[in-house]
Amino acid sequence: MIITKVLGLTSALTRSKKAKIAILGLEMAVLGYALYQQKQEKKNKRLKS
Repeated sequence: MIITKVLGLTSALTRSKKAKIAILGLEMAVLGYALYQQKQEKKNKRLKS
């Protein structure tokens, strides 16, 4: 979650609307990847049990 805080801070400091949208897209991609990884870990734990 550190990366989202850093990107959120960068977004707050940036005045360009295009840059903010790009940063938001990057944040969403990182969060989506983290959720995917978490789901895979839960699935692997169930299979091992």
